[in-house]
Amino acid sequence: MLIAVPLSAQDDDADGDDKYGDNPEQRQLCMESLSIYRSFRDQKNLDQAYITWRKACESCPADVSERLYSDGAKFLRNEIKKAYTAKDMEQTKLLIDSLMLVYDMRIENFSSTAKNPNNGCSIKGLKASDMYSYQKKAKLEELNTLFKESIDCVKEGSLAGVISGYYISLYDLYKDGEGDKKKKYQQDLITEYLSLQEYCEYGIKNASKDSQKEGYEKAKNNIDEIFVLISNCEDMVPVLEEKLAADPENLDLMKKALRLMNAKDCSDSPIFLKLAVKIHKAEPSSPSAYALGQDFVKKNELSKALGYFEEAVNLCTDCPDKETYLLKAGQVASAMKQTSKARTFANKILAINPNNGEAYLLIGDAIAGMSASCEDGKLGARSVFWLAYDYYAKAKRVDSSVSDKANKKMGSVAGQFPSRQDLFGYSLKDGQSFTVPCLGEETTIRERN
Repeated sequence: MLIAVPLSAQDDDADGDDKYGDNPEQRQLCMESLSIYRSFRDQKNLDQAYITWRKACESCPADVSERLYSDGAKFLRNEIKKAYTAKDMEQTKLLIDSLMLVYDMRIENFSSTAKNPNNGCSIKGLKASDMYSYQKKAKLEELNTLFKESIDCVKEGSLAGVISGYYISLYDLYKDGEGDKKKKYQQDLITEYLSLQEYCEYGIKNASKDSQKEGYEKAKNNIDEIFVLISNCEDMVPVLEEKLAADPENLDLMKKALRLMNAKDCSDSPIFLKLAVKIHKAEPSSPSAYALGQDFVKKNELSKALGYFEEAVNLCTDCPDKETYLLKAGQVASAMKQTSKARTFANKILAINPNNGEAYLLIGDAIAGMSASCEDGKLGARSVFWLAYDYYAKAKRVDSSVSDKANKKMGSVAGQFPSRQDLFGYSLKDGQSFTVPCLGEETTIRERN
């Protein structure tokens, strides 16, 4: 009955009988073996699938089907798990060697396919992932090289696990390295960061399934966490200077360097402004506009700074740093007492990320800054401080990372609340609801302690 299953319905084997062997006997045996192992595979009986898969490997030509190798890798991982659980280390090692051989044969026979001209590159990434799982200690440099070869070839088409595995293995080499080797790995971690982040962003944006999107998001977070550990301006800037000196007209490299310096706030570096000016002149971009805005903030030329930050926002139609640009623009607008504009920027941040605590702090600052213009009879403008307090409280409620900032700001505005005696004079009580007249927003009356 198993043999009777039509091969035309089986996986990728509808290309004609010749692929199954050189003679009728071999072709028949190969087709039977494939049908049997696939039946067990589809029943999720991996133990029997592995046994019958081995028979198919013996019976069929090496290039009969790429699925033969991808299935084999799955079966072998299951056998490795069983052997390791049984503490049979010799068998475990033999099975791992077999798994690596399966990858090598798959690369040899299916390095390029109609659907994927760079198929061999993709398989290298898969092999490196399993090497990391089973041979990390013995072959860390080799698997890291495989990861890099795969990513350099496939680029934004790389799988999330391959991108993450490459950066993590590079970090492992950095941790274990000494002297010049350690320095080289640190340089690689810095210079590879932005490209890998771009590939993750591409994967997140173009993922066809939620699970794929989650994988790229996880990879992006892994890379971010490592980058924060290994990079600071003191270490990063000399590496970038060396790279730029070797290729001074490489605009793409300049952009990457500027983005890194923006990310780590290395604006005090002598090359920071030079890079920003050169890039912005050649090809205005969000990072270069942002960098120029940062320079004008340091010069206390806030009007010019705000102009560049707004340009950074406008040039960033769908880039990962948009929240950063909006926040900086809002903070400068708030410092210039342009409270309406500051709130507009904050609301745009919240439209992207409702849990951005900095955006709520910015709204609180903008409201508190209206104390001179939001008069309300005898109460004056003190009602705005109640509302500002609400936004500061919400900031730390949705984003614990801003708790310290929020607490300080809450303490500051609480000092501006009316006293109990003042409230009594206005026929108001602590805890009552109150609508701030000039904003039309509801808050809670609080008395000064």
